[in-house]
Amino acid sequence: MSLANLSFFVNEAGTNMKRSAMMAFITIATIGIALVMMGAFLLATMNLESFLEQMQAEALVTAYLKPGFAITDAKTLSLRLTSLSEIEDIEVVTPDQAARELFSSPDDQKLLQIGISEESNPLPTTLRIRIKSGNHLESLLEKLKSEPMIDNISYGEDLFQQFHGMSQLLWLISLVIVIMLGLASLFIVYNTVRLTLFMRREEIVIMKLVGATNWFVRGPFLVEGFIQGLVGSVLAIIILFAAYQFMLAKLVELIPFFTANVGFDQLFKLSAKLLMMGIVLGISGSLLSLRDISKFSKSTPEGV
Repeated sequence: MSLANLSFFVNEAGTNMKRSAMMAFITIATIGIALVMMGAFLLATMNLESFLEQMQAEALVTAYLKPGFAITDAKTLSLRLTSLSEIEDIEVVTPDQAARELFSSPDDQKLLQIGISEESNPLPTTLRIRIKSGNHLESLLEKLKSEPMIDNISYGEDLFQQFHGMSQLLWLISLVIVIMLGLASLFIVYNTVRLTLFMRREEIVIMKLVGATNWFVRGPFLVEGFIQGLVGSVLAIIILFAAYQFMLAKLVELIPFFTANVGFDQLFKLSAKLLMMGIVLGISGSLLSLRDISKFSKSTPEGV
Protein backbone atom coordinates (compact mmCIF):
# COMPACT_ATOMS: atom_id res chain seq x y z
CA MET A 1 0.00 0.00 0.00
CA SER A 2 1.43 3.35 -1.07
CA LEU A 3 1.51 6.42 1.15
CA ALA A 4 -0.80 8.22 -1.29
CA ASN A 5 -3.42 5.45 -1.02
CA LEU A 6 -3.18 5.45 2.77
CA SER A 7 -3.63 9.23 2.86
CA PHE A 8 -6.65 8.89 0.58
CA PHE A 9 -8.17 6.19 2.81
CA VAL A 10 -7.68 8.29 5.95
CA ASN A 11 -9.21 11.40 4.33
CA GLU A 12 -12.17 9.39 3.00
CA ALA A 13 -12.70 7.76 6.40
CA GLY A 14 -12.68 11.16 8.12
CA THR A 15 -15.10 12.62 5.56
CA ASN A 16 -17.43 9.63 5.92
CA MET A 17 -17.42 9.90 9.71
CA LYS A 18 -18.31 13.60 9.47
CA ARG A 19 -21.16 12.81 7.08
CA SER A 20 -22.49 10.07 9.33
CA ALA A 21 -21.51 11.58 12.67
CA MET A 22 -24.42 10.03 14.57
CA MET A 23 -23.71 6.53 13.25
CA ALA A 24 -20.02 6.92 14.03
CA PHE A 25 -20.87 8.09 17.55
CA ILE A 26 -23.18 5.11 18.11
CA THR A 27 -20.48 2.69 16.92
CA ILE A 28 -17.76 4.26 19.10
CA ALA A 29 -20.09 4.38 22.11
CA THR A 30 -21.11 0.75 21.63
CA ILE A 31 -17.51 -0.43 21.41
CA GLY A 32 -16.58 1.72 24.42
CA ILE A 33 -19.45 0.49 26.62
CA ALA A 34 -18.76 -3.13 25.68
CA LEU A 35 -15.06 -2.77 26.51
CA VAL A 36 -15.79 -1.02 29.82
CA MET A 37 -18.01 -3.91 30.86
CA MET A 38 -15.46 -6.47 29.67
CA GLY A 39 -12.66 -4.68 31.51
CA ALA A 40 -14.74 -4.35 34.69
CA PHE A 41 -15.29 -8.09 34.90
CA LEU A 42 -11.64 -8.82 34.10
CA LEU A 43 -10.50 -6.33 36.76
CA ALA A 44 -12.83 -7.90 39.32
CA THR A 45 -11.42 -11.33 38.53
CA MET A 46 -7.83 -10.08 38.77
CA ASN A 47 -8.52 -8.46 42.16
CA LEU A 48 -10.17 -11.61 43.50
CA GLU A 49 -7.20 -13.72 42.45
CA SER A 50 -4.82 -11.18 43.97
CA PHE A 51 -6.83 -11.19 47.22
CA LEU A 52 -6.74 -15.00 47.27
CA GLU A 53 -2.95 -15.02 46.83
CA GLN A 54 -2.62 -12.44 49.61
CA MET A 55 -4.73 -14.56 51.96
CA GLN A 56 -2.69 -17.64 51.12
CA ALA A 57 0.53 -15.75 51.79
CA GLU A 58 -0.68 -14.34 55.12
CA ALA A 59 -2.28 -17.58 56.31
CA LEU A 60 -0.37 -19.85 58.63
CA VAL A 61 0.30 -23.43 57.69
CA THR A 62 0.14 -25.46 60.90
CA ALA A 63 2.01 -28.76 60.98
CA TYR A 64 1.14 -31.11 63.88
CA LEU A 65 3.94 -33.45 64.93
CA LYS A 66 3.41 -37.09 65.79
CA PRO A 67 3.39 -38.05 69.50
CA GLY A 68 6.66 -39.13 71.01
CA PHE A 69 8.94 -36.48 69.54
CA ALA A 70 10.72 -34.12 71.93
CA ILE A 71 10.88 -30.35 71.64
CA THR A 72 14.48 -30.62 70.51
CA ASP A 73 13.33 -32.79 67.59
CA ALA A 74 10.77 -30.14 66.64
CA LYS A 75 13.41 -27.41 66.75
CA THR A 76 15.76 -29.51 64.60
CA LEU A 77 12.98 -30.02 62.05
CA SER A 78 12.21 -26.29 62.17
CA LEU A 79 15.81 -25.39 61.38
CA ARG A 80 15.86 -27.84 58.48
CA LEU A 81 12.57 -26.56 57.03
CA THR A 82 13.69 -22.92 57.30
CA SER A 83 16.10 -23.56 54.44
CA LEU A 84 13.17 -24.23 52.07
CA SER A 85 12.63 -21.45 49.55
CA GLU A 86 8.86 -21.36 50.16
CA ILE A 87 9.08 -20.58 53.90
CA GLU A 88 9.29 -17.10 55.37
CA ASP A 89 9.28 -17.96 59.08
CA ILE A 90 8.62 -20.91 61.43
CA GLU A 91 7.48 -20.84 65.05
CA VAL A 92 7.67 -23.93 67.29
CA VAL A 93 4.65 -24.15 69.63
CA THR A 94 4.94 -26.53 72.57
CA PRO A 95 1.90 -28.35 73.98
CA ASP A 96 2.05 -26.10 77.06
CA GLN A 97 2.00 -22.95 74.93
CA ALA A 98 -0.88 -24.33 72.84
CA ALA A 99 -2.89 -25.07 75.99
CA ARG A 100 -2.36 -21.55 77.36
CA GLU A 101 -3.51 -20.06 74.04
CA LEU A 102 -6.53 -22.35 73.94
CA PHE A 103 -7.56 -21.43 77.49
CA SER A 104 -6.70 -17.74 77.38
CA SER A 105 -9.28 -16.27 79.79
CA PRO A 106 -8.42 -16.06 83.54
CA ASP A 107 -11.12 -18.58 84.50
CA ASP A 108 -9.90 -21.04 81.88
CA GLN A 109 -6.34 -20.58 83.13
CA LYS A 110 -7.43 -21.69 86.63
CA LEU A 111 -9.11 -24.77 85.20
CA LEU A 112 -6.00 -25.42 83.13
CA GLN A 113 -3.78 -25.37 86.20
CA ILE A 114 -6.09 -27.77 87.98
CA GLY A 115 -6.97 -30.20 85.20
CA ILE A 116 -4.03 -30.46 82.77
CA SER A 117 -0.48 -31.24 83.69
CA GLU A 118 2.52 -31.34 81.42
CA GLU A 119 2.35 -35.14 81.26
CA SER A 120 -1.40 -35.34 80.55
CA ASN A 121 -1.51 -32.54 77.97
CA PRO A 122 -3.13 -34.08 74.84
CA LEU A 123 -2.14 -31.24 72.51
CA PRO A 124 0.69 -32.03 70.05
CA THR A 125 3.80 -30.02 69.36
CA THR A 126 3.13 -27.85 66.31
CA LEU A 127 5.02 -25.80 63.75
CA ARG A 128 3.41 -22.54 62.59
CA ILE A 129 4.78 -21.81 59.15
CA ARG A 130 4.44 -18.52 57.28
CA ILE A 131 4.98 -18.81 53.52
CA LYS A 132 6.54 -16.19 51.27
CA SER A 133 3.80 -16.24 48.61
CA GLY A 134 0.49 -17.91 47.99
CA ASN A 135 1.97 -19.44 44.85
CA HIS A 136 4.28 -21.52 47.05
CA LEU A 137 1.48 -23.19 49.03
CA GLU A 138 1.01 -26.31 46.90
CA SER A 139 4.71 -27.11 46.60
CA LEU A 140 5.24 -26.57 50.35
CA LEU A 141 2.36 -28.90 51.24
CA GLU A 142 3.88 -31.65 49.13
CA LYS A 143 7.22 -31.29 50.92
CA LEU A 144 5.63 -31.22 54.38
CA LYS A 145 3.59 -34.35 53.67
CA SER A 146 6.81 -36.25 52.96
CA GLU A 147 8.23 -35.45 56.42
CA PRO A 148 8.01 -38.52 58.71
CA MET A 149 7.69 -36.45 61.90
CA ILE A 150 4.59 -34.57 60.70
CA ASP A 151 1.25 -36.19 61.50
CA ASN A 152 -1.24 -33.68 60.07
CA ILE A 153 -1.31 -30.32 58.27
CA SER A 154 -3.89 -27.54 58.56
CA TYR A 155 -4.07 -24.45 56.36
CA GLY A 156 -7.76 -23.54 55.95
CA GLU A 157 -8.24 -25.82 52.97
CA ASP A 158 -12.02 -25.38 52.72
CA LEU A 159 -11.76 -21.58 52.66
CA PHE A 160 -9.11 -21.60 49.94
CA GLN A 161 -11.11 -24.05 47.84
CA GLN A 162 -14.15 -21.78 48.09
CA PHE A 163 -12.15 -18.77 46.98
CA HIS A 164 -10.58 -20.78 44.16
CA GLY A 165 -14.03 -21.90 43.02
CA MET A 166 -15.26 -18.30 43.10
CA SER A 167 -12.26 -17.20 41.05
CA GLN A 168 -12.87 -19.88 38.41
CA LEU A 169 -16.58 -19.04 38.27
CA LEU A 170 -15.84 -15.34 37.82
CA TRP A 171 -13.36 -16.12 35.01
CA LEU A 172 -16.05 -18.23 33.30
CA ILE A 173 -18.66 -15.48 33.69
CA SER A 174 -16.15 -12.92 32.38
CA LEU A 175 -15.43 -15.10 29.34
CA VAL A 176 -19.14 -15.49 28.53
CA ILE A 177 -19.76 -11.76 28.93
CA VAL A 178 -16.72 -10.87 26.81
CA ILE A 179 -17.97 -13.15 24.01
CA MET A 180 -21.56 -11.83 24.20
CA LEU A 181 -20.54 -8.17 24.30
CA GLY A 182 -18.00 -8.73 21.54
CA LEU A 183 -20.64 -10.29 19.28
CA ALA A 184 -23.10 -7.48 20.07
CA SER A 185 -20.49 -4.83 19.24
CA LEU A 186 -19.53 -6.70 16.08
CA PHE A 187 -23.17 -6.79 15.00
CA ILE A 188 -23.60 -3.05 15.51
CA VAL A 189 -20.38 -2.19 13.66
CA TYR A 190 -21.43 -4.54 10.85
CA ASN A 191 -24.82 -2.87 10.44
CA THR A 192 -23.35 0.63 10.67
CA VAL A 193 -20.92 -0.07 7.83
CA ARG A 194 -23.65 -1.74 5.78
CA LEU A 195 -25.80 1.36 6.17
CA THR A 196 -22.88 3.56 5.12
CA LEU A 197 -22.30 1.35 2.08
CA PHE A 198 -25.94 1.74 1.11
CA MET A 199 -25.74 5.53 1.46
CA ARG A 200 -22.60 5.66 -0.73
CA ARG A 201 -23.54 2.95 -3.21
CA GLU A 202 -23.54 5.30 -6.23
CA GLU A 203 -20.06 6.58 -5.36
CA ILE A 204 -18.84 2.99 -4.96
CA VAL A 205 -20.30 1.95 -8.35
CA ILE A 206 -18.57 4.88 -10.06
CA MET A 207 -15.26 3.89 -8.45
CA LYS A 208 -15.75 0.34 -9.70
CA LEU A 209 -16.56 1.58 -13.22
CA VAL A 210 -13.32 3.55 -13.43
CA GLY A 211 -11.31 0.48 -12.44
CA ALA A 212 -11.00 0.59 -8.64
CA THR A 213 -10.35 -2.82 -7.11
CA ASN A 214 -12.48 -4.26 -4.34
CA TRP A 215 -9.71 -3.73 -1.78
CA PHE A 216 -9.28 -0.10 -2.86
CA VAL A 217 -13.00 0.44 -2.26
CA ARG A 218 -12.78 -1.36 1.09
CA GLY A 219 -9.80 0.73 2.25
CA PRO A 220 -11.65 3.81 3.64
CA PHE A 221 -14.17 1.61 5.47
CA LEU A 222 -11.42 -0.48 7.07
CA VAL A 223 -9.61 2.67 8.18
CA GLU A 224 -12.91 3.98 9.55
CA GLY A 225 -13.43 0.76 11.52
CA PHE A 226 -9.86 1.00 12.83
CA ILE A 227 -10.37 4.61 13.97
CA GLN A 228 -13.72 3.84 15.61
CA GLY A 229 -12.29 0.82 17.41
CA LEU A 230 -9.22 2.79 18.53
CA VAL A 231 -11.24 5.76 19.83
CA GLY A 232 -13.78 3.49 21.53
CA SER A 233 -11.08 1.45 23.29
CA VAL A 234 -9.13 4.53 24.43
CA LEU A 235 -12.29 6.08 25.90
CA ALA A 236 -13.14 2.75 27.55
CA ILE A 237 -9.68 2.51 29.16
CA ILE A 238 -9.91 6.07 30.52
CA ILE A 239 -13.42 5.55 31.93
CA LEU A 240 -12.60 2.11 33.32
CA PHE A 241 -9.49 3.15 35.24
CA ALA A 242 -11.07 6.37 36.49
CA ALA A 243 -14.00 4.35 37.84
CA TYR A 244 -11.57 1.74 39.23
CA GLN A 245 -9.62 4.33 41.22
CA PHE A 246 -12.86 5.83 42.51
CA MET A 247 -14.18 2.43 43.61
CA LEU A 248 -10.88 1.57 45.30
CA ALA A 249 -11.02 4.79 47.32
CA LYS A 250 -14.59 4.02 48.42
CA LEU A 251 -13.72 0.40 49.30
CA VAL A 252 -10.78 1.54 51.44
CA GLU A 253 -13.16 3.85 53.34
CA LEU A 254 -15.71 1.08 53.88
CA ILE A 255 -13.23 -1.77 54.44
CA PRO A 256 -10.02 -0.41 56.02
CA PHE A 257 -8.11 -3.70 55.68
CA PHE A 258 -8.90 -3.99 51.96
CA THR A 259 -5.86 -3.66 49.69
CA ALA A 260 -5.70 -3.97 45.90
CA ASN A 261 -2.60 -5.82 44.76
CA VAL A 262 -3.15 -5.52 41.02
CA GLY A 263 0.15 -4.07 39.83
CA PHE A 264 0.92 -1.58 37.09
CA ASP A 265 2.17 -4.32 34.77
CA GLN A 266 -1.17 -6.15 35.04
CA LEU A 267 -3.11 -2.94 34.38
CA PHE A 268 -0.88 -2.19 31.40
CA LYS A 269 -1.48 -5.65 29.95
CA LEU A 270 -5.23 -5.24 30.46
CA SER A 271 -5.13 -1.86 28.70
CA ALA A 272 -3.23 -3.38 25.77
CA LYS A 273 -5.78 -6.21 25.54
CA LEU A 274 -8.73 -3.79 25.55
CA LEU A 275 -7.01 -1.63 22.94
CA MET A 276 -6.46 -4.61 20.66
CA MET A 277 -10.00 -5.87 21.23
CA GLY A 278 -11.46 -2.50 20.23
CA ILE A 279 -9.38 -2.34 17.05
CA VAL A 280 -10.22 -5.94 16.16
CA LEU A 281 -13.93 -5.28 16.70
CA GLY A 282 -13.86 -2.20 14.46
CA ILE A 283 -11.91 -3.84 11.63
CA SER A 284 -13.75 -7.18 11.88
CA GLY A 285 -17.14 -5.49 11.64
CA SER A 286 -16.02 -3.59 8.56
CA LEU A 287 -14.56 -6.71 6.92
CA LEU A 288 -17.74 -8.71 7.49
CA SER A 289 -19.94 -6.02 5.99
CA LEU A 290 -17.59 -5.58 3.00
CA ARG A 291 -17.23 -9.26 2.11
CA ASP A 292 -19.77 -8.99 -0.77
CA ILE A 293 -18.83 -5.54 -2.03
CA SER A 294 -18.51 -6.92 -5.58
CA LYS A 295 -22.31 -6.91 -5.76
CA PHE A 296 -22.24 -3.13 -6.04
CA SER A 297 -20.57 -3.38 -9.44
CA LYS A 298 -23.68 -5.09 -10.77
CA SER A 299 -25.78 -1.97 -10.15
CA THR A 300 -25.79 1.17 -12.28
CA PRO A 301 -25.96 4.54 -10.59
CA GLU A 302 -28.65 6.99 -11.60
CA GLY A 303 -27.59 9.32 -14.41
CA VAL A 304 -24.76 7.04 -15.68
